[in-house]
Amino acid sequence: MTRADRGAQALGIPGGVLMERASVGMSRAILDSFGPLAGRRVLVAAGGGNNGGDGFVIARELYRAGADVAVFATKDEYGGDAAVNLDVLRNLAVRLVGRDAFSEELAGADLVVDALLGTGFEGEVRGDLSGLIREINDAAAPVVAVDVPSGVNGSTGEVEGPAVRADLTVCAHAAKVGCVVSPGGDHAGRVEVVDIGIPPEAEVEAATTWTDAASLRGVVPRRTGAAHKYSAGSLLIVAGSSSATGATVMVGRGAQRAGCGIVFVVTSESAAHRVDAALTEALVSGAPEDGDGLMSGDAVEHILGMSERASAIVLGPAAGVGEGGRRLVEGILNGTDLPILLDADAITNLPGPGALAARSGPTVITPHAGELGRLLGTGAKEVSARRLSSARRTAEESRSCVLLKGTDTLVAEGERVAVNSTGTHALATAGTGDVLSGVIGALLSRGADPYDAARTGAWAHGRAAELWLERTGRPVESMVATDLFEYLPEAFAELL
Repeated sequence: MTRADRGAQALGIPGGVLMERASVGMSRAILDSFGPLAGRRVLVAAGGGNNGGDGFVIARELYRAGADVAVFATKDEYGGDAAVNLDVLRNLAVRLVGRDAFSEELAGADLVVDALLGTGFEGEVRGDLSGLIREINDAAAPVVAVDVPSGVNGSTGEVEGPAVRADLTVCAHAAKVGCVVSPGGDHAGRVEVVDIGIPPEAEVEAATTWTDAASLRGVVPRRTGAAHKYSAGSLLIVAGSSSATGATVMVGRGAQRAGCGIVFVVTSESAAHRVDAALTEALVSGAPEDGDGLMSGDAVEHILGMSERASAIVLGPAAGVGEGGRRLVEGILNGTDLPILLDADAITNLPGPGALAARSGPTVITPHAGELGRLLGTGAKEVSARRLSSARRTAEESRSCVLLKGTDTLVAEGERVAVNSTGTHALATAGTGDVLSGVIGALLSRGADPYDAARTGAWAHGRAAELWLERTGRPVESMVATDLFEYLPEAFAELL
């Protein structure tokens, strides 16, 4: 955003014009969301710099719309465009209140506009600003944040101290990363973007991309008239144990619904007949197992033999952890250059992200925060607090594509990072991650690039859950993983 703003000014568009267009657009969004404000009390909290300047213009526009506006400015003196717009407020006799009157104004406000800190903020809010933020969060009035909720790092979504919890965040030109990546995204409420007139000549490549249907069209491989089951993708699934067959079945069905031409399954010997009965279209075989019913390191030779018929592998769901599991994962990673997706127990069995760096074949890993915390040795809490940096670090150290699961599923590979746009809390139920592994595995088997396979799989998986909610009208708590299978084809149809 900073580079795009500078580019626009280099073309001759004054910064004051950009501020005016942004703030007027934000004011319209506020009025559209909260209805006529005539006679209603609005408190605008304005910090220093351009964010405060935006707040001054918004105060002017809401005043023009008939609102009873009070403005609290954290500074006595402003410069540049912010000073110009503060003078306008003074000329209009808009009420300017000091810190001593802030609490009283806040208590009577019908709406609060947070323009305290801008997109350049990072670190922890300290001093009186932290007290202001806590007061805003404790107030009854709805809150609108300008560009990013104050206290949220706009570039990463990290929150290291108190941060405003907004009902609506209005962003200039583009959504800020901190508004869509947790934990910052949890503070942003609904996010709206307003056009501020930056021309295409000043546009720059975004640091992080938003995965929506439009960005994925043309990415999904299609079958041709001369296709056969192997050319349509052949996936080998290595998963399950004698006491856990469900995950294997979920991966297989997810792969089939994502267009895989043929599915092979290797599971523990004592579980093979049950998996075979559940996956009638797949070819299932049993592999040597240990005394606990888990595939042992001795299964590697059989698995690598089966991999000669496959174009990609999914490894890990419910396969077990421990010495045998580590030998299994290590043997498969070292024994084939096929694209491999590692999930669940396969990730836990890795000694660290560096264990993947030497692979010559493509690798995708799909951890949740707990699994990634174990892999990095930092813990789930640290990963949840720094989701973007954790995903990027893992992608760099492992030289792999990393899909970090969550309400804001992230996909990172090299310098590329994408945030998924679909999904719902309904997916917080057992087995949905296994379905996702099958979907991505199918796309890998069909020849998709790992980054595109992960982005597409995450989008289709989340969209299927949304479609289930839309079609059934049932509460989110009612969904189970098998509900996704009916709606995955419909989700993919939206991309074709």
